[in-house]
Amino acid sequence: MSIKNIIVIGGSGSIGSALSKELKKNNYEPILIARNEENLKKISNELNCKYFVGDVLKIDSIDKIIKNLGDNIHGLAYCVGSINLRPISLTKDEDYIESFKINTLGAINTIKLALPSLKKNKGSILLYSTVAVKQGFVNHTVISTAKGAVEGLTLSLAAELAPTIRVNCIAPSLTNSNMTNSIISNINLKKAIEVMHPIPKIGEGDDFSHIGAFLLSEKNKWMTGQILHIDGGRSTLRIKS
Repeated sequence: MSIKNIIVIGGSGSIGSALSKELKKNNYEPILIARNEENLKKISNELNCKYFVGDVLKIDSIDKIIKNLGDNIHGLAYCVGSINLRPISLTKDEDYIESFKINTLGAINTIKLALPSLKKNKGSILLYSTVAVKQGFVNHTVISTAKGAVEGLTLSLAAELAPTIRVNCIAPSLTNSNMTNSIISNINLKKAIEVMHPIPKIGEGDDFSHIGAFLLSEKNKWMTGQILHIDGGRSTLRIKS
């Protein structure tokens, strides 16, 4: 059986690493790419898979990695994100530009680099948004603007690349990760956020890994252009207080 590579950008994070573990279980070969080499080494040793240090803000580093993989790319997951929470009165143009570069433009440029191989292999693309695009939250204009663009990108790409490449997006609620540690390390704040969800908990990487691996796999034959809200019901349900 030939090895089928799936690139996981942000493979050292909680969502990217959990997805990579699930892909490995399903006989795909995750190729981990991230900036944090220490975390990458740990995860790659655990999964016995390749890793590369790369930064989506320095697209030349990603270009070299993808070229080295040749035409054996069957999927691409862009698990990169950022959090910049502040009232609009305190934001600067640079906040929005930087968020767009990391969350949106990084995805666009990476997809463009992998596109020839993805087309050849009739592959799949998986992007990540946030519950804050559908459910308006205070102080979220920076991240919601960038991730809203990711959802628009998902739909446009799904149309443009059909029927050859499937493109889908997962929109999580707040998830346990290094990026969110400053928020959920406060136990009182964590509990307050948990009870805002009909299923009262903070997300974990494993909450998205099974559906993510399915969307990237060949088992997904007829699903494209979808934004999946995996958020404990927060984007659509209201519960009694």
